[in-house]
Amino acid sequence: MSFQSEKDKQRLIQAAKLFFLHIKDLVSFINKFVELFNLKMKTQIRPMDLNEDSYIKDFFEQMVKNFKEMQAMVDKKHKQMQKESLCFNMVTAVEKCATVGPHNTAKEMFKNIQTPVIASVLRSPLLGSLETSLSLLIKFPIMGLRLSDLYREETKKQRGAATTEKSTSPESPQIMPEDALRKLRDALRTEDVDKPLKTAADELEQFVKTMEPTLEFLKKAIKIMEGDICPFGEAGAK
Repeated sequence: MSFQSEKDKQRLIQAAKLFFLHIKDLVSFINKFVELFNLKMKTQIRPMDLNEDSYIKDFFEQMVKNFKEMQAMVDKKHKQMQKESLCFNMVTAVEKCATVGPHNTAKEMFKNIQTPVIASVLRSPLLGSLETSLSLLIKFPIMGLRLSDLYREETKKQRGAATTEKSTSPESPQIMPEDALRKLRDALRTEDVDKPLKTAADELEQFVKTMEPTLEFLKKAIKIMEGDICPFGEAGAK
């Protein structure tokens, strides 16, 4: 194998590992998000399970399903709150009409209804973009692989501490079974068949980049729901 081919092979292995770890992070963030959602909305949405023998497609489909389910619940709750709040505001405005004055009555009647933080998160345009990206991602051939085809954590755990540190350092080449490497390469192969390793590495690195904004979105959403920072709408207005 030429130097360039070996370099592309290492890129592919590293990208596969990062893709695997990103999926683990997604599961962790999503389950925390679901936990907070259930707490605030009094629902019982089930958390996601991460099984390394599961297909990547199944994971992403469940992720999209969870988000759509939460979105539907928020929309239903939001409509109910709008009706209740509007009725309350109109009654209050009528009661205050004599003291407030006619020029302020309309403002009192149609003042903005405060949307809960969780609704601000799930009604954010970013969520729609997230669902669209995931729906497109599901159509790619790599979704037919299992998580274990990307990376196996047990092989790392079975090594000694010194060996582990050495094997994961940037200077040390990483190892992937040839059959797993071939399966991954074939699932990512495009028209550029002359350089399958390079093409596969390019494709998987792009997948990794596609997932990073999703991770950042979920991190921020969790902080918002925990009350650590202001909602998206307020943050954008500053």
